[in-house]
Amino acid sequence: MEKQETSGTKNLLQTIGPGLLFASSAIGTSHLVLSTRAGAHHGMIYFWIILGALLLKYPFYEFGPRYANATGYSLLKGYKEQGSWAVILFLLVVIINMFAVTGAIGAVCAGLLATMFGVSGISVPLLAGLILGISVMLLLLGGYKGLDNLVKVISVVLLITVLIAFLAVLFKGHVPQAENFKAPTLLEGTGLALMISLLGWMPAGMEASTMNSIWSVEKAKATGYQPRLKESLFDFNLGYVFTLILALMFMTIGAFTLYGTGTALEGNATQFSNKLLNVFTQNLGSWSYYVIAIAAFGTIYGTLITVLDAFPRCFVRGLRVLKYENTEKNKEQEAFLEKAYKWTVLIVGLGGFSLFYFSAASMLQLLQYVTIISFLLSPIIAFLNLRAIQSPTVPISHRPARSMMGLAYLGMFALVGFSIYYLMSLW
Repeated sequence: MEKQETSGTKNLLQTIGPGLLFASSAIGTSHLVLSTRAGAHHGMIYFWIILGALLLKYPFYEFGPRYANATGYSLLKGYKEQGSWAVILFLLVVIINMFAVTGAIGAVCAGLLATMFGVSGISVPLLAGLILGISVMLLLLGGYKGLDNLVKVISVVLLITVLIAFLAVLFKGHVPQAENFKAPTLLEGTGLALMISLLGWMPAGMEASTMNSIWSVEKAKATGYQPRLKESLFDFNLGYVFTLILALMFMTIGAFTLYGTGTALEGNATQFSNKLLNVFTQNLGSWSYYVIAIAAFGTIYGTLITVLDAFPRCFVRGLRVLKYENTEKNKEQEAFLEKAYKWTVLIVGLGGFSLFYFSAASMLQLLQYVTIISFLLSPIIAFLNLRAIQSPTVPISHRPARSMMGLAYLGMFALVGFSIYYLMSLW
């Protein structure tokens, strides 16, 4: 009995990884930037909005590891079974997002680094270039195994530092509201834009479901262990709950330290970073500076290196399923994936840096555009995921329960409905 328990624990530890990568890709801008801004501008009402978003979008993300466990392939194979049009549609979503997302996250990362260490002799664009260059080299040298280990370390440090800041904020209590303070409107103008931005990346862009399925396949290949469905879903749910907890922590920090004061978290990369860190030190004391700095930089950098790996993996595997009629693993396809991945990582790194360099003064505006587009495109990938998980190639034993499918259809209705509402508001 003891031997079986030891074996079960070992297998579970071998399984854990893709869920944390998913969490790491999610908890950067959507949490540090958007959740904090949402709490700062609109208060604790976002507690329910974040919970609702994570609940209604849950099935579409969960279908990623479920499909990978059932078939041994990523969701891209499920898209190809629907037709080449589905793969091309997914690749268009990836192309639209990958340079803008990398550029926006690189901007925040460089701004935080410049603020943390008071680097005045190096410009923020150069810092962004150095960070992206180092990240590209880490991925090219370490591959999936190196990324997996790095993200586990970042996740532990991040959880500890954010928890310290969160508890300190709760202990101090809500800051006093300014006289004649009037809460901003939530469902129109800038309030609606912020909400759609948050929903677009809460907990991540919908393409993260496909990324998660790819990481699940890569994890099994790296460890040589094919987990049971229960183990794969445990890993995913661990990461998903991690994103929920951190989102609510960052939102609460923003609400308790800024809501009602009239101070807005705006500006370019450096200005935003300065305001964010000053908020904490003014409200919590100078002791909190490095705690918050480490938490903030760890959050953003974990997201940066994760998406820098994920977008190229999605893109080259999409090309693979279009290029090869049969996606069975063989030396030719493995060589194609490895070579195309390396080139794509370099291209995404350079493209993200170029986009940041030419729009550094409007980082938050760039981020808002990216997240809104991500939200408007999310029903497409949600629809593809819904069809893939109901494919005949997915055994009945691995298919979602009726309650999960019901939640998925409700989530699809909400995604389409909010998209239409936002587009109509523009007119």
